[in-house]
Amino acid sequence: MLKLNYIIIGELPEQQRKLLSENLARDKAEHGKIGQADHMAEACAIVRLDEAAGKCLTEYPPEECLLVSGSEEELQAAHTCGMAALCYLLPEGEHQGVETARQTLDKDGEAVCGAPADMYAEGFEEIGRTFLVRVYERHHNMPWTILTTKRCVVREFSMEYLDALFELYAGEGMTDYIEPLYPYEEERAYQEAYIRHMYHFYGYGMWIVCDKETGKLIGRAGIEHREELGGELELGYAIGVPWQRKGYATEVCTAILDYVKEELDVPSVCCLIEEGNVVSCRLAEKLGLGWRGNRTLDGKSMRKYIRYF
Repeated sequence: MLKLNYIIIGELPEQQRKLLSENLARDKAEHGKIGQADHMAEACAIVRLDEAAGKCLTEYPPEECLLVSGSEEELQAAHTCGMAALCYLLPEGEHQGVETARQTLDKDGEAVCGAPADMYAEGFEEIGRTFLVRVYERHHNMPWTILTTKRCVVREFSMEYLDALFELYAGEGMTDYIEPLYPYEEERAYQEAYIRHMYHFYGYGMWIVCDKETGKLIGRAGIEHREELGGELELGYAIGVPWQRKGYATEVCTAILDYVKEELDVPSVCCLIEEGNVVSCRLAEKLGLGWRGNRTLDGKSMRKYIRYF
């Protein structure tokens, strides 16, 4: 099983290096706090290249490492050996004695020139262990764990859950107020594209909800852009029949709204709920979303609820 064992700090401005080091030290001290994913608590060595006498990137197992650097030379070396990397984008005019890492990104967030990396950062004020682990996971196509609650783990969908997803949606009444899945092969293609484009580009989307003890898929929940709402973020959820009326939807959606407020720079989140779906309307109100009128979509009357942050 892949695991991040080394965070290698390469060439960075001293102030940025200090910020990153302080954040990593803080995260290590707080790793046991409630809601943090288990793998965040695992030990991980912090290596500074300029202090590793006689060492270079090739002396570390690339599948266990993440490089953080603003040096195009170091980032290219990491790319060559297959190591995950976070690129620090130096402001124009700054130099570090080597060709600096500066590039443009295409619409999918990929570098089209300059230093290769999995993600890019313009500063380390808010970057710590969680973010670095996610860079590592993106490189190795590992689904992100978004958050945990008392009973659940919310994570990105991965194809191993496809059959379980169909089983979930086969429950009685599951598609009364939500869209059904596509036929199996079409749904497979859709989910593969969704992982590649939605998760990788936005960093969020519709996630899966798994039982914390068993790992079993018990539902879906997350946030997506709704074209009919001009790109507003919409909260959605679906909990499997055996777990309904047990507080799972409230538990998970509350945690997701807290995540959105703390992690995403958005002014609000909305819900569109079909007229007659009394249970979801009550949940929206319980979550602090207020009714803002009705509108018709695809021939259905929908109640719109909004929560402002």
